[in-house]
Amino acid sequence: MAPQYSNPFYSSDRYGSRPRDSVNSKLALDNLIRRELKVSDPNNAQEVANALLTRYKDTPQAIAIDREAEGLPFLLTPSMPSPVMQAETSSDAELQQAMDDVERDLNELTSNAILKDVTPELQGWAMAIRSMMTEAFNSARFALDSSQRDKTFGIRRTLGDYARMVRLVGALSSPVVNVNYRNLAQSIDEVTSVLLVTMGEALANVSFNRSRYLLQVPYSELQARRDSVIYALRNFIGSTQEAYAPNEWPRGVDAYRQLYKYLDDQGQGDLRSLLTENELSRIMDMLIQRASHGNIEGLRHLGATAQLDIPRLRRLVIIAGDLQTVNPQSPPLTAFLEALQLFIDAFEGAGGFRLLRLARPPILFYGLYGSSNNERSAEMRLVDLAIERNRLAELLDCFARCGCTPETVKCQIILDKILYDIDRAIDLYALGTAENDEPEFRAVAYSYVVDTVLQGMAINGDPCLPPAPQPPNQLDLNTRIRNALGQVRNLLFSRIDSMPPEPEDKLPELRDPQSNEPDFKKLVDQELCIQQDTESRWRDLVQTMAPACIPFTSTNGNLGVFNVIEAVIQNARQSATGNGEPCELSFPLPAQYEISLSAQANAQAIVNQNLAQLTQTLGDGLGVEPEEQESEEQPDS
Repeated sequence: MAPQYSNPFYSSDRYGSRPRDSVNSKLALDNLIRRELKVSDPNNAQEVANALLTRYKDTPQAIAIDREAEGLPFLLTPSMPSPVMQAETSSDAELQQAMDDVERDLNELTSNAILKDVTPELQGWAMAIRSMMTEAFNSARFALDSSQRDKTFGIRRTLGDYARMVRLVGALSSPVVNVNYRNLAQSIDEVTSVLLVTMGEALANVSFNRSRYLLQVPYSELQARRDSVIYALRNFIGSTQEAYAPNEWPRGVDAYRQLYKYLDDQGQGDLRSLLTENELSRIMDMLIQRASHGNIEGLRHLGATAQLDIPRLRRLVIIAGDLQTVNPQSPPLTAFLEALQLFIDAFEGAGGFRLLRLARPPILFYGLYGSSNNERSAEMRLVDLAIERNRLAELLDCFARCGCTPETVKCQIILDKILYDIDRAIDLYALGTAENDEPEFRAVAYSYVVDTVLQGMAINGDPCLPPAPQPPNQLDLNTRIRNALGQVRNLLFSRIDSMPPEPEDKLPELRDPQSNEPDFKKLVDQELCIQQDTESRWRDLVQTMAPACIPFTSTNGNLGVFNVIEAVIQNARQSATGNGEPCELSFPLPAQYEISLSAQANAQAIVNQNLAQLTQTLGDGLGVEPEEQESEEQPDS
């Protein structure tokens, strides 16, 4: 297989690498000089020299050249500025404290004599958690980059899985070590919370206050998408086509000729310039350069201008993508339009700016960190969810000390799962925007899990949180937990702009089913199916780490640990969508052409058979006798 080369001035074939065509090579070099040095004429040496001095004006070499022009010695040792220590922020101190807490809890578990049988497994947990914490905090500091932000959210979710597993194993273990397990889970929660604050501070520390624009992709990927558009354009107009095989048709050139004429006939002549490499490169390079390597000033410039520059490119995609524009359809044209749309998608705003609400106190929301009316309600729900989540976690730590009966332990596991689900809902709200509300509707799925417990989820006939009458101004622990769960449930469900439904109500139809809007019932069901799949994958690990004091599966009519969790999720799915079918993961594969032709032939044979039977039935009903075959010989003439 021939090697691949990323150099724009060389191409690869089966004979190795060779220089590209001189015209393409010179054009690529001119575009590079125009884009990076901002010169109008790449052949003007004076412009190029001045642009280089401007670009590298702060380097010692450029300073030395200026001094030589002034008559001073060329070699001059520059003074080295004294390093400035970066001031610590509040999240830095909290970060160090959270990491120290995790380290102490891990050492306590791995050195505990009671857990000597599972010490290797606990040491594996320790190595994984330490590694993820380091990676997460290194990426959270650069949350302005979408790839680093996505990486941090992914690690935060994995750390949440570890906290959920630690609580689950601790609930099934001896009460003596359950406290140690829950302390580790609490420390991991501290780490995941500081991650959100660190990402919010990464946005706030660069004056990202009133801006609402974050790049959809990393800055480094913009150049790759730009090059993909240029290569697809060259293939479309035929400038890279060396020769056609005897049985190949010039689909690209034919589509280019039709599209060029169609744009002129439709009064869209300004779009024909986008079919020229120089003009298309200029527009894309202008957008990339305005981003200024993804810093905050560039993003604010881009957020104010991108949506005014992009519509011209979108018009070309819309008009050229019409099936009636070019006939027959052209694969090179489709490849060009797909590459151009991919470049356009990079400038769609991404979610993540709601993290400011978790990193900055509410007193600063007016003026410094103001928000629009469209975002204010969702941001307030995010803050309220974070507050209620912490209150519920404290109550559940108290609930874990109230008894160790099998029913109490199973209830504890269900409540810990709800705490884990609230963390996922917080992540979804942090990534949502006013324009993209799908993450918030996914979070609605977790309100039905809470509903299952509030409606009296019974473990072997006894509800997990039985209501108990109390004297005035005195509430027991179960009632306080129910109140906290009710607050969380109402916050999550309030996103659909209606009162919380009755237990027997299903998730209402939120959008017209005939439109192209997403099916929110499907989103909720998919989110619950993801939960069910995740929980089912943990069985072997839990059976390895926890003793078998409580049955893991149903025995003698008593629900096991995993059966209880599965019942909660299944009840939530039934309540939300009315879907009682089991979740299945399938990958539908298209049939081969032989199978397709065979199916088509069988279908045609069935149609012919049905047609023959219909003809026979109609003939019998009309009394038409079939033609009798002549049995007698024809007389001789």
